[in-house]
Amino acid sequence: MLQLLKKKAADLYETGEESLNILEGPGIGSLIQNAGRLNILYFAIQDFPTLSAMYGPEWADHLEERIHSTITEEGKTTLQHNDFHIFSFNAGEFFLLDPTDIMNRFSLQELAYQFKVNTENKVKSEQIGRIGNTVTINSGYSSFHAQHSNNKLWSNFLSSIGEARLEAQKNVDISKLELSNEFNEILSDSDIRCHYQPIVNLNDKSIHGWEALARGPQNSPFRSPLTLFDMAEQLGKLFQLEKICREAAIRTFGDHSPQHKLFLNIHPRTIVDPNFTTGETKRLLDKWGLKPGNIVFEITERHSVKDFKTFRKTLDHYRNQGYLVAIDDAGTGYSGLTSIAEIKPDYIKMDKSFVKNIETNQVNRALIDTFTDFAEKIGGKLIVEGVETQAQALTLIDMGVHLGQGYFFARPQRNKPQLSAESLTLRRTSDLIANTVTYGIPVKNLVNKVESVESDIPVPMVQQIFKETNTLNSIVVVKNNFPCGLVMEYNLNKHLSGKYGVALYSNKPIASVMDDGPLIVDLETTVEKVSQQAMARARKQAYDDVIVTWKGQLMGTVSVQRLLDTLAHAQVEMAKGTNPLSGLPGNLDIEKEIDRRMKAKEKYSIIYADLDNFKVYNDTYGFKNGDKIILQISKIISWAGKRHGASGDFVGHIGGDDFVMVTDPSKAERICKSITRIFKRLVKNNYNETDAGNGWMEGKGRDGSISRFPLVSVSLAILDCEPDQNLMEIGEQAASLKKWAKSIEGNCWVRERRKK
Repeated sequence: MLQLLKKKAADLYETGEESLNILEGPGIGSLIQNAGRLNILYFAIQDFPTLSAMYGPEWADHLEERIHSTITEEGKTTLQHNDFHIFSFNAGEFFLLDPTDIMNRFSLQELAYQFKVNTENKVKSEQIGRIGNTVTINSGYSSFHAQHSNNKLWSNFLSSIGEARLEAQKNVDISKLELSNEFNEILSDSDIRCHYQPIVNLNDKSIHGWEALARGPQNSPFRSPLTLFDMAEQLGKLFQLEKICREAAIRTFGDHSPQHKLFLNIHPRTIVDPNFTTGETKRLLDKWGLKPGNIVFEITERHSVKDFKTFRKTLDHYRNQGYLVAIDDAGTGYSGLTSIAEIKPDYIKMDKSFVKNIETNQVNRALIDTFTDFAEKIGGKLIVEGVETQAQALTLIDMGVHLGQGYFFARPQRNKPQLSAESLTLRRTSDLIANTVTYGIPVKNLVNKVESVESDIPVPMVQQIFKETNTLNSIVVVKNNFPCGLVMEYNLNKHLSGKYGVALYSNKPIASVMDDGPLIVDLETTVEKVSQQAMARARKQAYDDVIVTWKGQLMGTVSVQRLLDTLAHAQVEMAKGTNPLSGLPGNLDIEKEIDRRMKAKEKYSIIYADLDNFKVYNDTYGFKNGDKIILQISKIISWAGKRHGASGDFVGHIGGDDFVMVTDPSKAERICKSITRIFKRLVKNNYNETDAGNGWMEGKGRDGSISRFPLVSVSLAILDCEPDQNLMEIGEQAASLKKWAKSIEGNCWVRERRKK
């Protein structure tokens, strides 16, 4: 018997992520023998064999895994320990064994029902999206008392298992459960609180409105709105519960701008209920300083509308009063595009399942794209829910989605929360690229190794590589290690997902489905340039990986997300005032230092440093070597300041090959002499032997012609400043002084004292 249990559990849970002592440690055999009491909860997917035959083994396996993980999480939360065991005898059923006495504090029937309701609700949205229907879970319970001297231990255990199955076949009278009494107390006391989550305008990161989310009492099974509303439906008290929720949401909404919206969730049945009147809601709005134009009735698509004609007529009545309408969970419920088009909602909300992997999931992007266009054509706006990461938010912004909602922006709170600092700095990728300078960071710094295959390898073999490597998004197709194509996993799946896809491509080479025109860049290309090229591609390819080569041969790939993350990091560093390449303070800190000296009434000197012939060097030797020279001069200036300057001297990086030092006037010339001497000696190391020996190099000038250019040199301009000078005066004098310095060939420094 023990071996049978172990086999059943091992077959079902061999891929479990976290050890819950499932048939491990003492094992179920030892548990049955040693536990004084075992509480048993039983869950079975109703009509599972029929559903499996209808929707296929892949759907069935996924549902079982989903329900198993949900029961596991529910067990951790409700039982508050990990010592329970889950196993199954048959497909579609689950037994939870708990050897502790925690269940003694609850009715087993209540617990089984609570697990059932929460599990059904957590898989509801996904199943409606997959099969257009919900899944029912039957629940049962029993207990097993071990008797160590009993030689019928196993048969008694199996008898308890059978009792739990029999309980699952009975019709439960919900009204007789203790849970129903607790629910009725919540209603009579109006013990409902509202949390608010912002809905964000993705164009300018402003708050468009707030969704009111009901919460039951703390430490209650009805803390979750899913359990709360399921019980209300079962007991026929949905209208009463929604009325309490609406009143709480409006009463505690607090300060708001006239244009802010309050989204209130309403069941379709409530809209057509005769007791639901605009007059009552209007009186409540007047009392708390709101208008119908602030209120959005958010109607879930997960519930079917029995009488659509009456429903539509009632909605029109409320809209004529000034109320707005949103359709929630679009794409996962009963209503199709036709019914949504008839309603013409002011807002369409897309379920969070569509935003998952939106950065790389071409299908989900296409669906959101379609709904964005659809919303605009019927005069509405699209809201995408479940935005949890910066990458998801950036993708939606780039796609032109109107509004977003999710933990990335803010978690629901009783007092309306502010948007996260991270979300406020988001910018459209095109703006980010145009306004961010990474100072020549080459794309090779971001390259990841990638799988490559020859162009004649069969399609099924490539599919198998993706299956065996979960982290792989793309595979490069090569000929003698020279890339000739790219296969993104989502695109391959699209080809194979059709009715005859697998059969059609079973003997075809991967060249038949690869992208034969992928973006290929040299490893020295800058991040900015690669990002621009990537985002200039057709929309359906905008987030495909970029192939990186050296002398034409494959080096690896870089994801668009990695490029954008690098740009975002550079933007943050610049916002902090730090140059990403040299690490020196930037323009903001330079201005602060000069302003500090002015306020201290100090005399000071500013040394401006600028490289000559740097552009032609950069064009000829490449950005990588250009960066080396910039780093070299930054280190020389910093060293010279420490060696010859005064305490408190300041070195800053204006940008590119421009630097500045603020020092004591008596130290300035000695610092400049040191900088020019050292740089002249070391700069030759950045050239090849021929150019270094000649003292010049050939390169293309600004006019496009090939000419000889001296080696890179540094021009230094010392500007002596008085406390009464302002930044504008300093800037004007510095421009004239730098022009004078650059007119002198070679490494040099000039000085001009301000004349009174």
